[in-house]
Amino acid sequence: MVTRTFWGHSVSDDVCDLCQRPALEPIYKPERSTRGLTVHLCGVCGLLQSLPRIDRATRAPAAVSGGADWGNVRYGKGFRTQIAVDALNRYTDFGSDFTLLDVGSNRGSFARSFLHRAPNAHLVAVEPDERVAASVAGMPRTQLIQERIENVALETRRFDAIHSCHTIEHLIHPAHTLADHHRALRDGGILVLDAPNTALLASDDIVEEWFIDKHLYHFSERTLTRMIEAAGFTILERPDPKDKSNLFFACKKNGHKPVNGGLDLLEVEYAQDLIAAYSANRARNLMALTSVASELLRLAPRRVAVWGAGRLFDSLVTYGKLPTGALTLLIDKHLKAHVTERHGFALTGPESLAEANPGVVVVMSRDFASEIAAEVNRLTPGAEVILYSDLMSRARRIAA
Repeated sequence: MVTRTFWGHSVSDDVCDLCQRPALEPIYKPERSTRGLTVHLCGVCGLLQSLPRIDRATRAPAAVSGGADWGNVRYGKGFRTQIAVDALNRYTDFGSDFTLLDVGSNRGSFARSFLHRAPNAHLVAVEPDERVAASVAGMPRTQLIQERIENVALETRRFDAIHSCHTIEHLIHPAHTLADHHRALRDGGILVLDAPNTALLASDDIVEEWFIDKHLYHFSERTLTRMIEAAGFTILERPDPKDKSNLFFACKKNGHKPVNGGLDLLEVEYAQDLIAAYSANRARNLMALTSVASELLRLAPRRVAVWGAGRLFDSLVTYGKLPTGALTLLIDKHLKAHVTERHGFALTGPESLAEANPGVVVVMSRDFASEIAAEVNRLTPGAEVILYSDLMSRARRIAA
């Protein structure tokens, strides 16, 4: 057992961070975990959490993988900037002189947008990763703290608002961090919080390992709701039920005394069923990837371009055994800024589509499929667009 101290609290690694009970049991072993993590389920409240709780690992190169070793690319937060800025604008006065804490400022996408929209505001950006913290350094009206949020001593009631995007799942003890956010906010202050959603585990077409090494906590809407409320917040906006990838909350500090979560056997049963379904469904889908690869090989004479070189593409090559030499083009306009090739095939941007003139463009994306398809139709109107979801649907029918 490992015991740590955070802001005067002694906490143990064998105790659930939500209900504070020693009721953690192993339920799932992630594939290709370089940290040796195992997912545990709390038998009291149903919160999923990975052990051991590693606070900092040796810096590793970018890993664009469909396994648990995915990490260190760190470009996804930029996709969530607009929803956070819009929510803050609904609950704060962007024209006033107020102070915001940006937890996990990453490459500064949110900071830039917020400072542009709130010309009198001041921002404190907390970012431990020296490789991206420089993106925020030197911004006007900004103080950069290059440290893990769990190690930062924040002033009591200093902030009018706190923004935390896809950070809470990385923390060793998120419940204590949320309680500290409550302390650091002024009365009535606003917290906007974004995290990965375990609902994605139920996706019919999932092939990637969802429980990646960088994430120590795995929240459902129910478990994150309980943790937020236990920290002393009133929820103003709940997650969009159509968004299976993200849990976005807008919350307000209240005066209630924080309490720990209690027994929730329905959530425990939900988590057990979700893990069992995920394991079985992913195993079937990984086998079906060989049929997806076969379909793309049949289409190869028509010059096949793939848009999306991330986790889905890695799984297709690794498990489906797709030879990348059969492709004409591999596009990823976000990932190409961080890696130059995938499985020996050079990455390029959408600007290459017109010159390559492919007959088929395969969209290897789940969340942004419709946006990418629309851009493909604009850039190469003569190409056939095939979505990943359709490929998997056909492959599963063949496998059945």
